[in-house]
Amino acid sequence: MNQQDLTLLREKHAQLDALLPALAADAWIVFCREGSDQSTLLFAGEAMVGLSAFVFTKRGDKIALVADYDRMGIEAPGVFDQVVAYGREGLPQHLRDVIGKLAPASFALNQHVDDYLLDGLTVGLARKLEQILGDDTIGRRAVSSAPVLEPLRARKTPEELRRLTRAIELTQQLHEEAGHFMRSGMRERDVADFIKRRQRELGVTHSFSDGAAVMTGRAGLGHRAAGDAPITPGDSVVIDMGIYVEGYTSDVMHTYYVLREGEQAPPPDVQRRFDAAMTAVQRSVEAMRPGVKGFEVDAVARATLEAFGVEPYSHALGHQIGRTVHDGGTTLAPLGDRYGERGLGALAEGEVYTIEPVVHGITDVSGHPIGPEQDVVVTADGARFLSQPQTSLTLIR
Repeated sequence: MNQQDLTLLREKHAQLDALLPALAADAWIVFCREGSDQSTLLFAGEAMVGLSAFVFTKRGDKIALVADYDRMGIEAPGVFDQVVAYGREGLPQHLRDVIGKLAPASFALNQHVDDYLLDGLTVGLARKLEQILGDDTIGRRAVSSAPVLEPLRARKTPEELRRLTRAIELTQQLHEEAGHFMRSGMRERDVADFIKRRQRELGVTHSFSDGAAVMTGRAGLGHRAAGDAPITPGDSVVIDMGIYVEGYTSDVMHTYYVLREGEQAPPPDVQRRFDAAMTAVQRSVEAMRPGVKGFEVDAVARATLEAFGVEPYSHALGHQIGRTVHDGGTTLAPLGDRYGERGLGALAEGEVYTIEPVVHGITDVSGHPIGPEQDVVVTADGARFLSQPQTSLTLIR
């Protein structure tokens, strides 16, 4: 483990030390196997291969039970009080011994009805845990670990912010390079291939859409890969891109306008849509501060677009980013069934959100989409941009 990874892991355990006294159970068990639970990246620094159990108690105990081939990576940082490695005998008796010694009366497990990143315990693993501990009611009696796991994931440490900021900087560099490369007559796919090549040259990997979602207005926006739609004069083109840097991802969207012959600037209707989107971005960020609810920020953006005579987006205003591009936790979302209770969460210092009041093609005017997505971090008394907001449409001549 390099020094920066060690710094990050120690920062996350300092957060965990502050969170565990508020645990709503005597013990939190993270019971996982290969590919089942992403939370181990936060407190162990790596994904697990063998069947594993991490036990954290309200009083601050931290015990890792892992396969012998996973032992060195877990033991080396020195963040666990005890590391138990099993061989051919398997995990069950070791876990029974630990739980028997701790004697917890209640458990917290990684289960959640709305957030997949807090819901890492599979049905099969829950049954296996009950079999090992000889109690088939644990899954029903256990509380969710969300009050500890959610802030542990959401509140970014200085090292996490350094990685996120670098990812955002490189993403915006690639947006700028794409604007210089793009020409009328190219296909969406041509621009996406250029971006993928530059990502490889920079030594980074993409976090969604096979490199970048390059979308012309006529072909429609959405979560899709670039296609064969041509880029033609009069188009607005949206590029949505996220890249990983040291395990953390950006998510920034940029909008371009392809000038028609004789045009020196976008038409007034296109400019108005861009102004509406960027005003919504600015007002949303001005409304953000610790304690404000996610749905309240979303409402600010919707009201701003409506004031411009533009139909608001149907999705959420923004989501958290971090180790994944949709990083769970509080969402800047309207209330209703689509997002459950995720818009009711209160913003907290250190959380990093996208702000994306997208102007889609189906509104009151010509149908040019505008993608204004920016990345911001919540501060002690407000929020600040981590990305540089687009001040004007990038013109393709």
